[in-house]
Amino acid sequence: MSGSSIDGRELNRVDLASLCGVSLPTVDGWIKIGCPFLERGSKGREWKFDSAAVIDWRMQRAVESAVAGYAGEGDKVLKEEADRRKAVAAAITAEIAADIALGHVVSRRDAESVMTMFCQVLKTGLSNAASKIAARATVITSAPEIEDLAHTEMNRAFDSARDDLAQRWARARSNDDDAGSGSDRPA
Repeated sequence: MSGSSIDGRELNRVDLASLCGVSLPTVDGWIKIGCPFLERGSKGREWKFDSAAVIDWRMQRAVESAVAGYAGEGDKVLKEEADRRKAVAAAITAEIAADIALGHVVSRRDAESVMTMFCQVLKTGLSNAASKIAARATVITSAPEIEDLAHTEMNRAFDSARDDLAQRWARARSNDDDAGSGSDRPA
C-alpha cells in the first residue's frame, strides 16, 4: 500500500487527530510505533504529517492485525483456528443452554413484558398522583404541605409498581416450580 499515487495533505498533530477521529495521545502512540511523519516536532515547531502516508500506514497495520492469527502453515493453521473457534462456540452454547435449564437467565421477551407492565403501573400511579395533588392543593395553604403530599403520592405510585412487579415475579417463580415438578404436565 505504500507508494500510493495519492498526494496527501500536510497536517499537524491536532489536524491529524481530528481527521482520524482520535485523541492527541493516540497520535503520540502511533508515532512511537512507527507512524510516518514529514517533520519531527520540537519546542516551537509542530509535527508535520502527510495524510495519505498516515492513512496508508493505518490501513497496512489493520490488514496485518487482521491476518496475524492466520500466519504460518497455511491451511493447517486455518483449520486449527476454525476447530478452536468451533469448540469455543460449542462450549458457550452449552453454558447458555445449562443456564436456561437452571433458570439463571431471563428471556428478552419476558423481561420486556415485565418491564412494560411495570412502566404501565407506574404511569397509572403517577397520573393518579397528579390528579390527587391537583385536587387537594387547592385547599392546602403552605408549600411544605404540598411538597409532602407530592412525595407521599409519588412514593405510593412507585410502591404500587414495585409490589406489582414483585407479585409478577413470585407468580412466574411458582409457575416455574410447578412446571419443574410436573404438576401441570399431562399424564
